[in-house]
Amino acid sequence: MNAEYSRVRHFLKQRAERALSSSGAGWVMRHRVRGKRLILAYHGIIPDGVPPVGVRALFIAERDFATQLDTLLELVDVAPLDRIDEPGDGRPRVAITFDDAYRGAVTVGLQELTKRGLPATIFVSPARLNGHVFWWDALADSRGTLDDVIRRCALNEYRGSDERVRRWAAAAALPALDRLPAYAQTATDAELRAGLALSGITVGSHTWSHANLASLSAAEVIIEVERSRDWLRAEFGEKAIDWLAYPYGLDSREAHHAAAEAGYRGALRIAGGWHRPSDVSPFARPRLSVPAGVSIAGFRARLLGAVRA
Repeated sequence: MNAEYSRVRHFLKQRAERALSSSGAGWVMRHRVRGKRLILAYHGIIPDGVPPVGVRALFIAERDFATQLDTLLELVDVAPLDRIDEPGDGRPRVAITFDDAYRGAVTVGLQELTKRGLPATIFVSPARLNGHVFWWDALADSRGTLDDVIRRCALNEYRGSDERVRRWAAAAALPALDRLPAYAQTATDAELRAGLALSGITVGSHTWSHANLASLSAAEVIIEVERSRDWLRAEFGEKAIDWLAYPYGLDSREAHHAAAEAGYRGALRIAGGWHRPSDVSPFARPRLSVPAGVSIAGFRARLLGAVRA
């Protein structure tokens, strides 16, 4: 019964998305999002012909990513993140971001962007560069999902700290897989530098170590956001923009204050959608997380504001 219900629900969702992304609906919906901003959040990109690993929802196939970029070119004005709030040409304005600096995103993803002349910002945790495998990908099950109990415990009790989570997982004898394909590891310093040499590509802070800021003390939050900012500025100069993406999308009043005090212009969550900059805090900007498996009709419907992000 549950399987049949899921199939029916999936079928109806696809029908609705196709209808909402049609040209007629699109004309109406574009007026609905006129003057608003949308910031897209991506994570990993899977090179064509390579099987998925890790948390599957975080990794989008190269061909699907390319199709989404073509759809963006058709429907919206794609702007650099640090210029997202400029007036633009009147069309809905969108910025593209990547969290975590996965190698697949920094190499394959940026190649697809530069083919189309599109800008993007990569959010980096400097302590996790150079072939790092994130704890959530290591602890994902064979279906590519992360158990909710493991996730809650890792984020709350062990504060999202890679070292703490891994010690706990080892002590609890949780199955873990650290030997993942290159695309699912983080980029090297050299790969990141090569990506930033491309036109329109910038880098922002994802804190120093990708800890859950909402679980840290005010002093610890300050260290995380200032240390990463300083490192990025020293390494990449003007390519480092003053924007922060909260790890796991989790923020707090202390995190907002620390980001403002550290000189960031804005900070991003991982949930939300279309918004007017004047209606939200600059340190709690919403983003639309683009998961693996979203249909192109569903993607279009989200871009047109026809489906809640």
